[in-house]
Amino acid sequence: MKSIILALSVFFFTLGSVVSAQTTAVPPKKEVQKAIYTCPMHPKEISDKKGKCSKCGMDLVIKATVQKQGTDVKSTPAVTAPKSKYVCTMDGATSDKPGKCPKCGMAMTERKTEKK
Repeated sequence: MKSIILALSVFFFTLGSVVSAQTTAVPPKKEVQKAIYTCPMHPKEISDKKGKCSKCGMDLVIKATVQKQGTDVKSTPAVTAPKSKYVCTMDGATSDKPGKCPKCGMAMTERKTEKK
């Protein structure tokens, strides 16, 4: 009886070793952060590069940082976006958190965004 238990445990141990040796480890995915720039006076003017607003010439500021996940930087990665943004109805300032507008002090209103 002891020899059968011993033989079965050796069998299952070797079977487990063979199976685990055949599986390949998946390399971890790289995360790349990409900044989105916008004009403080014209929030609809959006660019992925730092520069000047085409309407008023003001410097573009960082609006949000988007995280991209992929196995390679050159591949088409998935983009994760926040579920909701808070926008000032007076001047168009945006935030990820509720509260008051940093420019005019009005309450920020919630705007739902879709996940990409």
